[in-house]
Amino acid sequence: MTSGDVMEDRLETDSALHQLSERVEGIGKGQARHEDTLHDVRADVVRLSGEVTEVRQEVAGLESAITDTRQVLDTFIEQYGRDREVAKAQAELSRLTTEWHADFAQRKHTRALARGLVHTLTAQAVYRNVVNTATVRACTEERMLLEPTYWLAPAAMAVAAKFRNEDERGERARAHACMLDAAKANLFFSLTCSRLGDETEAAAWMDLYLQSLDPGELGQDFFVVLDAIASKELGDKALSYTQQAMARWNRSSIRISSDTYATADMNGGEQWEARLQSLRRRMTKNQYPALRKTSGEQWDTLRHGWELATVPDRTLAYLRRMFPDGPDGVDWPVSDGNHVESALERLINQLEPDEADIREKMRRLERVIEHGGDLEAATRAHESSFGPDTQPVTFMELLDQAVFEPDEAQLGPPARRMALRAIWPSLEHAANRVVTDSRHHLPHHITLSVAGWSSTVPTDPQLLVEPGPLVNDLTSHIKQQTQAQSDAVVRRWPRVCCALVIGGFSGSLVVPFVDGAWQGLFLLLTLGMVSWVIWEIWSVPLRKKHVNEQGDRLRNESVATLAKALDQREDFFEEWHEAMKQLTALTLWGGHRNEN
Repeated sequence: MTSGDVMEDRLETDSALHQLSERVEGIGKGQARHEDTLHDVRADVVRLSGEVTEVRQEVAGLESAITDTRQVLDTFIEQYGRDREVAKAQAELSRLTTEWHADFAQRKHTRALARGLVHTLTAQAVYRNVVNTATVRACTEERMLLEPTYWLAPAAMAVAAKFRNEDERGERARAHACMLDAAKANLFFSLTCSRLGDETEAAAWMDLYLQSLDPGELGQDFFVVLDAIASKELGDKALSYTQQAMARWNRSSIRISSDTYATADMNGGEQWEARLQSLRRRMTKNQYPALRKTSGEQWDTLRHGWELATVPDRTLAYLRRMFPDGPDGVDWPVSDGNHVESALERLINQLEPDEADIREKMRRLERVIEHGGDLEAATRAHESSFGPDTQPVTFMELLDQAVFEPDEAQLGPPARRMALRAIWPSLEHAANRVVTDSRHHLPHHITLSVAGWSSTVPTDPQLLVEPGPLVNDLTSHIKQQTQAQSDAVVRRWPRVCCALVIGGFSGSLVVPFVDGAWQGLFLLLTLGMVSWVIWEIWSVPLRKKHVNEQGDRLRNESVATLAKALDQREDFFEEWHEAMKQLTALTLWGGHRNEN
C-alpha cells in the first residue's frame, strides 16, 4: 500500500468519525428536545390532574348542594303538606263549630234548665212560692219549642207539670220524652222522683228503665246507677226490682250460653269455672318430692286433681278478703244521695248521638292542629284519648269485673255485693263442678314404684298403711336382686383363654423376631394379656363385694324413699280430702243472709 492510499483511508476515517460525531450531536439535540417535550407533557399532565381534582371537588360540592337542596325541598314539601292539613283542619273545625252552635247551642240551656229543675232547692222554692210556677212552665215550654226532638225538653216539662199538679199535661210530656228515648227518660224520672222524695214512683220508673236496657250493651252510666240503687238511695223497692232484673239477665245469659255450646250445663256453672280455677293453689316442685318420684306417670293426674280440690278454699279466702262484711254486708245507713246526684249529672250532660258524632270529629281535627298536621301522630293521640270506661260492656262482663276485678268495675261495695248475689248460684254450681272434677281425678289406689319394686296403696287417708311389711318386701326384693347380680359375677373363661392365646402368640412368636419399638410394643401387649388373665381369675371376690355394696346402698336409699313417700301419701291425700270439704264452708258462707 502506498502513502497515498494511506492518506485516503485516513481521510475517509476522519470523515466517517465527523459524520458520526454530527449524528451523535444530532441525537443529543433531539434527546434534549424530547426531554423538553416530556417536561412540557409532564407539566401538562400535572396541570390536567389539578384541573381534574378541581372538577371533582366542584362535582362533589354540586352533589352536596343538590342533596341539601333535595332535603330542603323534601322538608318544604312535607311541611307544606302538614300546613295544608292544618289549614284544612282549621277550616273544617270552624265549619263544625259553627254547625255545633247552630244546631246544639240550645241544648246547653235545656240542660241547665233541667239541672236547676231537679235540684231540691228548686222544689223547696216552688212549694214556698218563692218561684212562680207559671215562670217554670213558660221556661220549659220554650225549651220544648226550641228542642222538640231532644228528650230532655219534654222531660223538663213533665217535672214542671208536677210542680203545678198538672197530671194530664205531665203524663203527655213523659210519654213524649219516652217516645224520643225511653231508657234515658225512664232513668231521668226515676232519679228525679228519688231526689224529690217519692221512692214508690222512683221504683216504678226504675223498673221501666231496667226493662228498656239491653244486657248485652250496658253503658258506663249504669255503673253509677247501680251504685245508687245498691246504696238504697232509690229505696228498697227499686233495689228489689234491680235484683230481679239482674237475676233475669243472668238466666238469659246462661240460656244463650247453653244454646251456643251444646255441652254446656243449664245451671250455668261453666261460665265461672275457668275464673274459679284461676284461683286454685299451684303445687310447687318442692312439694311431695318422694311421692312425685315414686308415682311415676300417675303424678300429673294426681297433681291436677289436688290443685282443683283447692278451688273452694281459695275462692272462699278471696271472697272473704273482697267482701269482709259477707255477701249481704251490714245494715249501713242509707247514703246521702251522692250517687243519685252523680247519676243525674252524667245523664243530663250526656251527649246525644248526633252531638257525639260532631264532637268526635271536632276532637279529631283538634288533634291534627295540635300535632301540626302530622296525621299519624294525631290519630294515635285521638285513639289514646278514649279510655276503657267509654266502651259499653255486657252484663256478664259487669258481674265478672264487679266480683273478680273491682279496680276495673269502679263500683262501691254495695253494688259489688249485688253482683255477687246475682251470680252466686252460678258460682256455687261452678265450685261443685270443679270439686266433682277433682274427685274424678282421685283414684282409690295408687302404685308406688321404687328400684323396680312396686306396691299398690289406698288413697283414703283414713286407711292406715303399715310401712313395715312394705319395707320388708322392698328389702327382700332388693336383696334378691343384689344376690342375683352377685351370682352373675363369675370367671369369664372365654376371655381368659383368649387373653392367654394372644399373650402366648405375642410373647413366643412375635417378640423374638422383632426389635426396636415394635419389640417393646408387643412386649407390652404380652404383659397386658397376662395381667388381664390374672385379673379375671382373682377379681371375682372384689367384684362380688362391689355389687353387694351397691345393693346395700340402693336398699338404704330405696327404703328411705319409700318411707318418705308413704308419709307424704298420707299428707297429700289428707289435704286433698280436706280441701274438697271446704265446698261446704263456701256454700254456707254464700247462703248466709245478714249473719256475717
